[in-house]
Amino acid sequence: MKPVRLFICLFFLSCSPALFAQPVDSVRRFIDSALQILQHESVFAKGKNWKKIKTRTHTLAANATTYAATAPALHYAFNQLGDKHGWIVIDGKDYRNESFKPDTNRISTDIKAAAAKGPAIYARKLNDSITWISIPFFGGQTSAAMNRFAARIQDSLCKYTNSSTSGLIIDLRLNAGGNIFPMLVGLSEILGDGIVGISKNAKGTVVNSTVIINHGIRLNDTITIRLPRSCNDFSKVPVAVIIGPVTGSAGEGIAIAFKGRPHTILVGEATAGYTSSNQGFLLPGTDNGIVTAGEFMQDRFGNSYPDAVYPAIKIKGQDHFFDPALDGKINAAVRWLQKHRISH
Repeated sequence: MKPVRLFICLFFLSCSPALFAQPVDSVRRFIDSALQILQHESVFAKGKNWKKIKTRTHTLAANATTYAATAPALHYAFNQLGDKHGWIVIDGKDYRNESFKPDTNRISTDIKAAAAKGPAIYARKLNDSITWISIPFFGGQTSAAMNRFAARIQDSLCKYTNSSTSGLIIDLRLNAGGNIFPMLVGLSEILGDGIVGISKNAKGTVVNSTVIINHGIRLNDTITIRLPRSCNDFSKVPVAVIIGPVTGSAGEGIAIAFKGRPHTILVGEATAGYTSSNQGFLLPGTDNGIVTAGEFMQDRFGNSYPDAVYPAIKIKGQDHFFDPALDGKINAAVRWLQKHRISH
């Protein structure tokens, strides 16, 4: 998950100098550049028959005289990765692997209705000792926007918690992704200081570690976002994290960040399965580029989640997002928290 870097890549992708005609050699170099990125930068590239893929791609593009005309061939090459999270852009047109379609059948009518209301932070006290908060999608990229969103999460926690709070429910059922860093900072008083996730590249090398220090995120020794004040220390309070089929990308990253935290359980259904971290690369011409999965998200112990994040307590359906008393997942989380209370 590198939302800031990806934003920059895509911005320049849309601002590349225009080339209105391409010699045949230029088209071939264009194809080779794309194949080079797919083979050496994607976490899915290992084990693929690249000699066969390259030969087939050039055969499909044999009559191409423009970059735009290479699209069918490069779509073929991109499909060979089996990358459900990335995409390729040729002549300003986005293409994703059509073999992967969101499994909307897994999403309950209730969650679809809740998601249709748009991204919002919801929070409330369920009883005198347990607080519930829902963290939505957030796509902001500027420092100001990220800090504001992190502060909004913290403000919601401060409003509905006190010294009697003995359990917290983090609901990620409406979190389809976005920028993970302000989400983590907003929840930093729950996660506590320390490493909450790492990422490895296609070669298996650790390239990223996400660390919370004093209510801020340190990404490879660079503080990027920080809360200006502390509300309370909930790092030892039991937490139940609710996940489901909408939970994707950064939402899955938040769930993974709670993996390994003491007194923590995941409740609900398997997530959407967008657990790779995307990175963007430019190609020559106007509006051409590739966004591919360069890393898999890993928890603080280095465990990968290449398929999805799975709950420890499985509750299928039973969603009543705006009526907690009827919500099966919330009730399961409450029952677990009540059994695992700890003294402050």
